[in-house]
Amino acid sequence: MKGTLINQKEQPVEFANVVLYSLPDSVMITGAVSDINGNFSLNTDRTDNTYLEISFIGYETQTVPAKREQTIVMKVEASELGEVIVSGSRKIFKLDNGSILASVKNTVLETLSNANEVIAQLPFLSGKDGNFTVFGKGTPIIYINNRLVQDNKELEQLSPSDIKNVRVITSPGAAYDATVKAVIKITTEKPVGDGLSGMLYVRGEQASVFSGGEYANLNYRKGAWDVFGTAFYNHHNYKTDFDATQRMFLLGNERQQVYKTNEEGGYNSLNSVIGLNFNPNNNNSAGIRYSNNNITWRGDITNDIEYTAQDVSEKIQQNSESHSPRNTHSINGYYVGEFSEKLSINLNTDIVSGNEKDNMDSYFAETPNEILKTRGERDYTLYAIKGILSYKLGKGMLDMGAEYSNTRVLQSYNINNEDLGIDNTNDKALQNRGELFTSYQTQFGQMGLNAGVRYENIVLDYYESGIKNDEQSKRYNKFFPNISLSFATDNFQTVVGYERKVRYPSYRQLRSNIQYSSPFIYESGNPLLQPQIENQFSAMFAWQNLQGMMGYSINENEMQSIPQQFKDQGIILLWDENVKRSRNANIGLSYTPTFGLWRPQFEVGAMWQWLKLDNVDNSYNKPIGSAKWFNTFSLPQKWTLRVDASGRTSGHGGVTFLKPTWGIDLKVTKRFMEDKISVNLTANDILKTNTNKWEMDYGKIIMLYDKNIDSRSVILTVSYRFNSTRDKYKGQQASEEINRL
Repeated sequence: MKGTLINQKEQPVEFANVVLYSLPDSVMITGAVSDINGNFSLNTDRTDNTYLEISFIGYETQTVPAKREQTIVMKVEASELGEVIVSGSRKIFKLDNGSILASVKNTVLETLSNANEVIAQLPFLSGKDGNFTVFGKGTPIIYINNRLVQDNKELEQLSPSDIKNVRVITSPGAAYDATVKAVIKITTEKPVGDGLSGMLYVRGEQASVFSGGEYANLNYRKGAWDVFGTAFYNHHNYKTDFDATQRMFLLGNERQQVYKTNEEGGYNSLNSVIGLNFNPNNNNSAGIRYSNNNITWRGDITNDIEYTAQDVSEKIQQNSESHSPRNTHSINGYYVGEFSEKLSINLNTDIVSGNEKDNMDSYFAETPNEILKTRGERDYTLYAIKGILSYKLGKGMLDMGAEYSNTRVLQSYNINNEDLGIDNTNDKALQNRGELFTSYQTQFGQMGLNAGVRYENIVLDYYESGIKNDEQSKRYNKFFPNISLSFATDNFQTVVGYERKVRYPSYRQLRSNIQYSSPFIYESGNPLLQPQIENQFSAMFAWQNLQGMMGYSINENEMQSIPQQFKDQGIILLWDENVKRSRNANIGLSYTPTFGLWRPQFEVGAMWQWLKLDNVDNSYNKPIGSAKWFNTFSLPQKWTLRVDASGRTSGHGGVTFLKPTWGIDLKVTKRFMEDKISVNLTANDILKTNTNKWEMDYGKIIMLYDKNIDSRSVILTVSYRFNSTRDKYKGQQASEEINRL
């Protein structure tokens, strides 16, 4: 038995629940979920004395007689108040196949200003402006229609009215790189119509200094062909100050440096994209996409430093100017095809090339002609390919795939003062990485199973000044299994699971050079770093408007930033080391009811870590608590008001003791001309209570930090859309190695 679900605009309804019941006792026979094209298939031929029940957030539940094949029209479930669609008590979030699914279309989330605002409203997520953290998991990777978002500024230009739903995967399976701990997948409305469409967008922000950005997106569609392009120019400025203190206890003597730093800087960036799609039918799609990201950072820093040793003090002033251009070119190509109702394929390939430079000139006020020059440069190239075969096996879906990537990274560092004890370096890393994976997902009535395994083989050859260093070269052969079990009823869903994850050192962490930061702080890579292995156990539940999650992880070789003394001098060297074993845990609750025009969200959470270093008596085990209270008011005449408050307590994150912080944001959005124009006014941190304060106590070395992060600002954005046809690009990233670069 099969069919198709569409709405009253003849658009497909995906991810709807389709259940077959018997008459007259209404006993469930089997069920399914509609796919991205609205199609569903039930493994039965029985049509006599049966009926179908179809349900999905935002639509009325439909009950129809069972037929071997039919098209079912779903009606939007909403009541109008003025010009606002009110969601009533409809549940926006639910647990679906082990992930959090947020329905955006025809809900209050659709009235927000951009995709950033939508993501910030999701349970167990924190952050803003593209910088998000999943509770207990860390930074997620983000996809839009299965295409990896390389620049999170793209989220600022995506309108919620174009978004169908957002899925948060807190336990990514074998199909994802073993380094990925959380995934956000945004699915937009299926594009319709030919012709030219686009969006224009401007943004202005006033903090201590002014910043702004302009964006344009155009798409031309003719039949099966799409040609699209975007350009985004951003000019960001900042001004900040902070106080820092570092103490070293050496042979019974204390050395102390007190910094008072003022910094001004910013960046100018231009991101451009051009691409081509070919979609002859629903079973085949191909395309190619080129993007260029060009950004130049700049900064002017003044350090007033008071240095004390053996009760003798000295004051100096250091001035620094930095200039850091970065340029990246990338090409992505893809093909998605369905060979039959059971077999499909997804192919992606990536080519990436880039160059980065970090240049700094610094001098002391007492000797302005003695300029210390440091020059760092990094060139990299990547070639990658990924393929996935999907096959409907029994009542489930079997995925089998392979990935391969070849990476080359050249890193150099030069300094013009040999007396500082810092060597010039010239390193090269060549890596070949191959991966195989398989996973199977199936449903047994109300129970679900998702299991998989991933194999990764990595060969990394490391060269110093053209000579291979066998000790620093790496060979990895690792397996990463995952399994989860889920249970779901109409009002309650739960999932428990286990997965093995890894965090590989970045190429920057593996560099051999020592980098000058200030007269008393140096930074260094560690070529001997080992990958961090995490054995993660997790559980989630959803009941009506309440969601909960908990996790526990046993870690091997956890990477931590550790301070140490540099060459018996009064200088701190910061680098990463492996901690043999550590553990952490988290628990969180989120409640999101709706009361007419008001949709509040209450969330609390706590995170613990059990971390002990071999050569330090201190423990780093104080938990961190967090809370947020978000409020969205859907007002008449297409006005939306938001009042968001969030904060966290003090506690340990690694070897750093974080001080408490909290803040309140206000946001107002107004839509005009049938939602073609959207105006958003935001006031961030209106009470100026967000802070960045921390301490690091490493026995004989103590560091204190207090930074004014210039978080209070006013932002005005205006966007205009015409002919809301989006490009049909379905390409994905072929390798997570891009993120490591």
